[in-house]
Amino acid sequence: MTAYTLHACDNASNMCGSSDRLFQEVTDIPICSVCGYKTDLYFVNPSFCVKRRVYDLSSTYDGYYVASLKFKEACQRLQLKGFEFIALPSDPEFFVIKPTSLTSFDSVARKTRFESFCVECGFHKAVAGATPAFLLKEPESDLSATDVVFGSGNSRSRMLIVTESAKMLLIAEKLTGLEFEAITYNLFKPTPKNGVA
Repeated sequence: MTAYTLHACDNASNMCGSSDRLFQEVTDIPICSVCGYKTDLYFVNPSFCVKRRVYDLSSTYDGYYVASLKFKEACQRLQLKGFEFIALPSDPEFFVIKPTSLTSFDSVARKTRFESFCVECGFHKAVAGATPAFLLKEPESDLSATDVVFGSGNSRSRMLIVTESAKMLLIAEKLTGLEFEAITYNLFKPTPKNGVA
């Protein structure tokens, strides 16, 4: 089975701030008392509005995937499972994507680098080495995300994954902003030993 990582164009927006600094006017962002970084990957700033509104799937500078109403309705109509859509209070035409299904990422084979684990919140200060994606198992749903959280500081997020069938259905919908990258290595098949399959 072939799977793909799903990437999106940036929407020139920040949900909560930057990697190192959060918006001071948003006072209820959950923050770790030890490392000082945001602990809820899907916290929604109630005053957030998408700046670049031309894409059906886009991403903020601080790690949020944002779907248009068209994208959300297409997923619902096609009965694609694995994403939840969180409404934006100040921008009803767009939604934050929150994965409900996780797929195991092979950080060892990918040689992903982890920096400074926080025992209080359970996040690393920074995680680098996401693409090309290596998976440990086949995705269990049409849409999912990696169990590993990538990025740094307040700009951490999971990488989105789609199956071959979900990719073809989304392409047929002519949605904008979607970029697919084939997962070039995974353990859907046994790993060759000494270069011999």
